[in-house]
Amino acid sequence: MKLKTLNKIKNTGMAALAAAFVFSSCNKELPSAVPIVTTLPSGNTIGDLFNTDTTYSIFKAAIVKAGMLPLLSDRSLVFTVYAPNNAAFRFSGIASEAVIAALPTAQVTSIVQYHVVGGQSLTTSLIPTSFPNVQEASSLVLSAPFLRMSIFPSRRGTSNWVNNIPVSSPDIALANGTVHQMAALVSPPSTVLAGILYTDPNLTYFSAAIARADSGATGLNKIDSLLRYPPLSMTVLAPTNAAFMAVLDTNIRRALIAQGLPSATAAAQATALAASPTVFSNPALYGTLTAATVKGIVVYHILASKNTNPAAFQPDVRAFSPNFPTTPGFVTTLVNSALAIHPGIMAQASFTGPFATGLKFTGLGTLPTGGAPFSGPAANAIALDRHAINGVTHTIDRVLLPQ
Repeated sequence: MKLKTLNKIKNTGMAALAAAFVFSSCNKELPSAVPIVTTLPSGNTIGDLFNTDTTYSIFKAAIVKAGMLPLLSDRSLVFTVYAPNNAAFRFSGIASEAVIAALPTAQVTSIVQYHVVGGQSLTTSLIPTSFPNVQEASSLVLSAPFLRMSIFPSRRGTSNWVNNIPVSSPDIALANGTVHQMAALVSPPSTVLAGILYTDPNLTYFSAAIARADSGATGLNKIDSLLRYPPLSMTVLAPTNAAFMAVLDTNIRRALIAQGLPSATAAAQATALAASPTVFSNPALYGTLTAATVKGIVVYHILASKNTNPAAFQPDVRAFSPNFPTTPGFVTTLVNSALAIHPGIMAQASFTGPFATGLKFTGLGTLPTGGAPFSGPAANAIALDRHAINGVTHTIDRVLLPQ
């Protein structure tokens, strides 16, 4: 694929991609599972479980510190709780009740609230196995009004996850809801995607590419604005600096040779130009790295679907590592907003026990051109499931090319 072409994508109006986005919801939401309470139920409540089962003593300490034990003991209310036992807390680096006691109350409260869904008893049978996962509003409320942090349950066969964390024991039925025992803490995010991507020194080229792609755009038509917008639910595949340097060096060299420069001179100039992310703002390369061309590459790294609007692809997919297929399968991207028939990106997850420990993504384009579609080397995720308020990002070691 040549960076200066992308004709099929550019000609469909790439600059207008974000104009059709709808932000009313994110991943698919489940129907309410609230029972109609006519009489108070008998049997142990969720609060009783944590109050008496010593294998949850660290979680109980957190619940008590957060002031939520009376709430979880109330028979007139209904909850789903994703409960880390002591082994899960220790796996996540919290070894004892003393550690909980030393943490700030606000931090402990946020942890507990993120593990609790109020108003429904969500059993495994209600969770579909389709891609992507589903979305549930937790009890954790952001400072922004009316915005609850969501969690994302998913299921494949007999295995279950919340975000990227396996469920070790599902469907513990209690008088006022359901408890699912977790293999580790499900940590709430603390920043938006821009806060992760723009502060990573290994992703400065990707940040520069976003800035170039946004040239001339305003408001929510900018990719940067989407990365800063808390209500969204996105998945971003972020290539490393080395990945960008490799593809830019090769393509710029080819472009310079096509302009008549000797091969050795073109190679030296290309390597020098690709040695800094300022390559994207170099006026001498605008013929090769136009804003539309760079946007075509950047949006190929943002997953999209028609979940929230059947008429248009939108960045409404938050896909954690366990959600991707274990045999190579295709996922659509924001390129499909401009080119609906594009096959998307080939993705594959690999597992070590219940944890997804590897992701591979293969783009349509090959470099140099001429290979069969999706025949190029796969990009490997070198950092999985970096969770943000408005999405999740996976750092990858190759740039994915859409054609």
